[in-house]
Amino acid sequence: MSEADQVVLAEEWPVERLRSYFLRHHPDDYQLIDVRQLQEYGTEHLPGAVWIPAEDLPRRLADLDAAKATIVYCSLGSLSRAAARLLVKAGFREVHVLQGGLHSWHFGAATGLPEQFSAHLADAGSAQEQAIMAWRVEEATRRFYEEMADSIEAPEVSALFAELAAAESHHKATLQALWEALAGRLAGDAFTATWAAETELMEGGARLSEVLAWAAQNSTARILDFAMALELNAYDHYLYLQRHSTDPDSQRLFEVMADEERRHLRSLGKSLEKLQN
Repeated sequence: MSEADQVVLAEEWPVERLRSYFLRHHPDDYQLIDVRQLQEYGTEHLPGAVWIPAEDLPRRLADLDAAKATIVYCSLGSLSRAAARLLVKAGFREVHVLQGGLHSWHFGAATGLPEQFSAHLADAGSAQEQAIMAWRVEEATRRFYEEMADSIEAPEVSALFAELAAAESHHKATLQALWEALAGRLAGDAFTATWAAETELMEGGARLSEVLAWAAQNSTARILDFAMALELNAYDHYLYLQRHSTDPDSQRLFEVMADEERRHLRSLGKSLEKLQN
């Protein structure tokens, strides 16, 4: 099954369809997952929902039944899309997303979001190619975070995005060092310039220009929700690289980067939670 086929399986359901599904099925027939932060879940959640924050989802897959219909929701929609994609990749047979998140459940409207993630960085061939592709994605994401740090007026959110932009720069340096170790030579400025020539693709497959145009028309809360989806994809990607690498040093490096992405995900979630409260 191709990656594109997998993404299609994570079907988005509008509120009306999900309400109808709940009426026609017993709770034992499906598993409903809330991937928001604990305070949000504690304040309000859909009946029967199990709380698994997005940053814990890759490590909690064994707690779920991959053969059972699975419905995922978040606050606004982007994060649950990324979570659903993760579940499909892990072999879950039937995955659905509440379109527009819990906001849509209450207010009946889901605004447009960037095209859902379709690219899968793990499709690259050699470890050196993986390092280059990841470097390019980190650069695109760094540019996005820098733009958000400059354009968002909320001081705490702006500061968080500036911090995340700096972290992406650190990840780039780490990935360049990994490439150099694998290649047995220094990359050099001229060589990395060729890497930077293709930095439109962000973590998860969204294109930077499209995301920036979307962000200019959307709220800070929706931007944070989308950023959480980016980080969840990055977290999942580095876990994949860790598990499939044959070099112990590379395994450790990817493990550290995965942990960093997990911390970013948690920081973004807390910021979104605070903003909504």
